[in-house]
Amino acid sequence: MESSLDKIKSIIEDFLRVMDFSGNVTVDSEGDNFFRVGIESADAAFLIGRSGETLGAIQQLCRAIISKKMNQPFQMIVDVNDYQRNRLESLKEMALNLAREVVQLNEPRWLSPMNAYERRLIHLTLAEYPGVKTESEGQGDERRIVIRPR
Repeated sequence: MESSLDKIKSIIEDFLRVMDFSGNVTVDSEGDNFFRVGIESADAAFLIGRSGETLGAIQQLCRAIISKKMNQPFQMIVDVNDYQRNRLESLKEMALNLAREVVQLNEPRWLSPMNAYERRLIHLTLAEYPGVKTESEGQGDERRIVIRPR
């Protein structure tokens, strides 16, 4: 019997093949029904797209395909050539720098709109940061985080 990790890897490899892209796929479990899919590819620029938009669409499609084929919902992060990992580290660093500014100047700072996963990461990164609190505001694609003095 093929494991969930092997099934997901096979589905992603088939997806890439159908899209006429090549890449080495790895899949790691990060908890119940949450997976991290890594793709190493020479076609990374095409798979990531401008500001990660194509990668976000690929992630959404892969999640839907895998959930349907495996008859259960799955949550996953799809990363190409560590783009997501590097972006998340960059977002954490930016949030910490802005939190320092908020504390020093006692004025709020607004971040650019971002997806729910990225907003959650910022909230968690600053949850224990002294002197600041985070809030999400806005709707849909314009939802952003505000870092406010506590």
